[in-house]
Amino acid sequence: MTNMHKKLVKKILLAVSAACAVISLGFLYSYLNSPPKTSKETYSINILTYKDIPLSTLDGFHNKYPDYKINIERYSKNGYLSFLDARLNQDDSADIIEIPAEAYSKYIYNNTLLPITDMDAFTRIDERALDHLKEISRSDKYFGIPYQSNYLGVWYNVSLFEKYKLEPPDTLQRFMEACRVFKENGIVPLSAGLADSASANDLMTLLTADAFSGAGSPVTASSGFRGLEDPVHLDALRICYDMRTEGYLSDTGLRLTGEQAFQAFLDSTYAMTVAPETYISMVNDSVLQQIDIDVCGFYPAAGSGQSFVIGSPVDSVIGICKESANIDICRTFLDYYTRYETVFQYIEDTRTMTNIQNYSVNETLTASWKKIKSQNCYIPAEHFYLSPYTGGRELHSLPQELFYHLITPEEFTQKALDLSH
Repeated sequence: MTNMHKKLVKKILLAVSAACAVISLGFLYSYLNSPPKTSKETYSINILTYKDIPLSTLDGFHNKYPDYKINIERYSKNGYLSFLDARLNQDDSADIIEIPAEAYSKYIYNNTLLPITDMDAFTRIDERALDHLKEISRSDKYFGIPYQSNYLGVWYNVSLFEKYKLEPPDTLQRFMEACRVFKENGIVPLSAGLADSASANDLMTLLTADAFSGAGSPVTASSGFRGLEDPVHLDALRICYDMRTEGYLSDTGLRLTGEQAFQAFLDSTYAMTVAPETYISMVNDSVLQQIDIDVCGFYPAAGSGQSFVIGSPVDSVIGICKESANIDICRTFLDYYTRYETVFQYIEDTRTMTNIQNYSVNETLTASWKKIKSQNCYIPAEHFYLSPYTGGRELHSLPQELFYHLITPEEFTQKALDLSH
């Protein structure tokens, strides 16, 4: 081969090599600068909620589906729906959302939720909860999974009630009679956690249920509290106002949260306290050896004469957003979620989130709660209840002001009416 040919071949080889290098660099540049696949499309589920999700639920889901990440945005109960609406209006990245039961129908009407009636998970859910969702939606379809019941119980010291020959405090008449007898005998009747608005609302709901159960139409925020100024309702609010005046509530309760008030009931000679079912996690074997306690439902007398226990078979609903790009895996996650629909399993799985590590669920107390939950319900949200979800923070704090004597029943009524507009 001549020198001329050799030089030509070298030039060709160099040109090919340079071209290959350029192409390789081009591919490398494109790879390094290409936008990554969004986690929304392939690897994550975005959940908007106001509750703790059991750690074992998250762990179990991660173990089986390690490629999926769960992003949880947890908001405060106060103003939750405002947070939720703002978030949903920003973009369509939400996959699963939690909705308080009283707002469930709103999100069905707004076409936000995906109908999920055909899920196997519904076979594990109490029929009363499912029936309640049908009543709310006025449909045979389900647009979400009901999670946890929400019942108010009056916990009481059985020994004290037996000593003074008192009936369990399951009605307003029996509750107030017990307060009177214990006060006369130097016993503080009630441990109440009035430092948080939720506990103050629970106590107010219990003390006013008799009056509002007989109202001709529900007296709710959505109706503008129509009829709240009626004399019978003002009398019910005065019962709340007079609790401190009569000596049924001590000033200590003004500084306690709901959990602290329940612990005080267990640790001292308080005769009663008002708390939901989840507080059973504080009752361990050592407590039960020192104090004989039980819990009863509270039954307002309805207009028909039939009694209904205060509570709701559905506290909140977990639904899938219609615009979600991860519907199949969302269904799988909800299937995991419904394995923890009972409050006792929820307590078992969330105990690492609290300071209470050593406890047991007593069979007697469990049986009492089952009895409470087997009754027809007086649902506070449908009568008179200052919801943390559908009302503002100022409205939700009104019961605290009433118990603190910062406002009178008449002022309470006027403020509630003003804040509902």
